[in-house]
Amino acid sequence: MNTLPKKEIEKAMQNNVWHFGNEILYKMCEENFGHKKDECILAKVLFIGRIYSASIERRRTKDNEINDNFYINRVVPTFRQSEIDTYLTQLKNFKTLEIKNLKYVLETHYYLTKTIKEITQLDKRSLVSKYLHFHLPELFFIYDTRAVAALKNFVSKVPNNFKPFIKLENIDAEYAKFFCKCFILKAEIEKQFNIKLSNRQLDNLLIENANASTLARRM
Repeated sequence: MNTLPKKEIEKAMQNNVWHFGNEILYKMCEENFGHKKDECILAKVLFIGRIYSASIERRRTKDNEINDNFYINRVVPTFRQSEIDTYLTQLKNFKTLEIKNLKYVLETHYYLTKTIKEITQLDKRSLVSKYLHFHLPELFFIYDTRAVAALKNFVSKVPNNFKPFIKLENIDAEYAKFFCKCFILKAEIEKQFNIKLSNRQLDNLLIENANASTLARRM
């Protein structure tokens, strides 16, 4: 574990210019938690995917289906007919992320990733992490390439006692590595500074760190 910057951590706890937009997405998913209504499924997948640069229509298929039809004819039925509500309902019983429920969170991410792959032929781990985060923000960490790179500045590798999670069946090993490192980083921040970051605030910390590194390389 590298040295933790308290000033950056405290800054990550403050609402930034993205807060208002994120709150709209959180509210949308909270008020439309399930996947029974076509219009709600469409709005959630479309808004989260496009706002967070992880659109589901980016796919590796040989069909010539236009994006509008792909959403209506493929995406919406796939979500509606899936078992994602069963997984999410189970997780809703967990108020905080703990060692004892990591397995179930990772399995849910894997299930939705696998389900979406059936219609896109791609592993949409980033989209899935973001989509699930807005439904259960305290259980899912937001995965993207910038966050992955920044996380390495704080946690270089997964400790041995967390490696069994990466070897579980029905999980995405890449997301599991990232997930375990995030879990460890949050715990270390709480231990050192008595600060309990939310998963959103941890994402703020990682993205700010990634942006600072990018600027430093350009100078």
